[in-house]
Amino acid sequence: MLKTFPKRSLPAALVLATALALTGADTSAQAFRSDLPLHPGTLAGPVLVEGEVSNPEVVPLLTGLAKIESDLQLGMLFLADGLTNPSGSHFTHPRAETYPTIKDGLAKAGIADFEPQLMALEAGGDSATVTAAYTAAVAAIMGARSTLRPSVPDLVASIADQTRAVVGEINPAGPTEVQNYQDAWAMLLVARNQIDLLTQGQDAPVIQAAKKLGLAMDDVIISMPDPAASGPVTFDAAPLLDIITGLEALAGTV
Repeated sequence: MLKTFPKRSLPAALVLATALALTGADTSAQAFRSDLPLHPGTLAGPVLVEGEVSNPEVVPLLTGLAKIESDLQLGMLFLADGLTNPSGSHFTHPRAETYPTIKDGLAKAGIADFEPQLMALEAGGDSATVTAAYTAAVAAIMGARSTLRPSVPDLVASIADQTRAVVGEINPAGPTEVQNYQDAWAMLLVARNQIDLLTQGQDAPVIQAAKKLGLAMDDVIISMPDPAASGPVTFDAAPLLDIITGLEALAGTV
């Protein structure tokens, strides 16, 4: 059952997106799904290191972890709603598309291999089994982020990359295929959740800029159609270009 949130309360709801508080408004994308499980400990963000330059090796790892997280959220959403995906369960996507590209980098950073947790999700099972596997996988993702100890520039660069990837999923010339739209929707929720991490530091200009970018992203999410569409989705990603510009400008000041 979908529950809607007032527009300005959306950021608090989005903090829960990591723990499957997926959003949608009215018939669109900002409903809090209280029927889906919340997992203690999954809301903690990475330990940010302020005052350091961006690490080019850390940024793609953060972005890859975000993509895996968004795929797992889609997998749980599909499972809860009884939806099907022509390309198979979203739980299979991380190992097929993303994890192999970051596995060596994570190992180099001292992060334990969490492929077994992803395989457990692929194996499926009853609700309790899948929920436990999801909890373990998300905990591994959060632990990996914390171990990476990203700098503020790292996180800003990764959020910008994630938002570019969202735009890349959207067809600028017409309706977007539903699978691409669903990926974009989930990826944007994860990116929005991470913007809030930027407000937890002590750099006032960064906090102010992050809050402004977060509200702008909220407005985009509010406008997005329901991801449980059965066919191509019409969505204009142009406003995200301004957000990317804002993230790039922020990256140049930290």
